[in-house]
Amino acid sequence: MYKNKFTSYLKTGLFAASITALVAVVSFLLSSYLFNFPVEIIGESRDTLYLVLIAGVSFIAVFISSIIFYFLQRFTRKPLVYFILIVILGLIGNAVLAENDLLQQYKMTAHIIHLIVAGLAILLVPQFSRKKQS
Repeated sequence: MYKNKFTSYLKTGLFAASITALVAVVSFLLSSYLFNFPVEIIGESRDTLYLVLIAGVSFIAVFISSIIFYFLQRFTRKPLVYFILIVILGLIGNAVLAENDLLQQYKMTAHIIHLIVAGLAILLVPQFSRKKQS
């Protein structure tokens, strides 16, 4: 059902992470327009969202999730169920951190982006990890 080679999961991770990072950046830009806050490319304040940070963290999270999915499918009987649980736990943790650390104007945007990234990880990583039917 799923691919067996670790390198195929790395390729899956690169592809899914690239798509997710792009969607996260577009969501951030749309949210900044809707909620009327400035878009900053990079900075050093912990309570602000930055474009490069959103792209990088989204990419890394989904790439690592593809590696986690490899080990789950390798060593468990229900990899998809465990994968969804892990992603949801990560989503909850990120939502709590965003609620505690960010300025009020960025909180809704952070929650939206967290939902989008988690949803795309759940959708794309297992989908791209499937064996092709011959």
